Amino acid sequence: METVGIGEMALRVGVALACGAAVGIEREQKRRPVGFRTMILICVGSCGFALLAARVMTGELSAGASAVQHGSEPPSAGVSRVLQGLLAGIGFLGAAAVLQSKLSVVGVTTAAAVWVVAAIGACCGLGELALALMLAAVTFFTLSVLGRVEDRCFPGEPMAPNGSGAKGGQEKGQS
Repeated sequence: METVGIGEMALRVGVALACGAAVGIEREQKRRPVGFRTMILICVGSCGFALLAARVMTGELSAGASAVQHGSEPPSAGVSRVLQGLLAGIGFLGAAAVLQSKLSVVGVTTAAAVWVVAAIGACCGLGELALALMLAAVTFFTLSVLGRVEDRCFPGEPMAPNGSGAKGGQEKGQS
């Protein structure tokens, strides 16, 4: 596995944003509860965790990796376990942010944002500040700027999971 520089990281995060947006637009056009911004956040968060794991495996994280070495175990194994536990815990936290009633599902974008923020925090904790800043910028852009774009491109009453009522994944006006 080869090292991943800042330029390559930026390219990968940008492609993740574009791919998540493409899928999200399709979901939004079909008025599904998990739409545009949520798909972007999930794609960018996944990219962040994958890049972090790749940098751990290539030995690019000297400070974070050496701090968790136990005995003869390679440093990346300890970091990998920490990241796995983090992902599982954040999944439960995100699930708590999602509320469902008979007419709507709300909180999915917030849950996705919580998950991406976990990736940002993991990057900071492992000293990957450039990656953390890239993910934070894309997340802020997705929640603020693209929230306005979404409101303009997909106007009208929000949709429920069954196609009527409140749009599930997007908290209009509460990003």
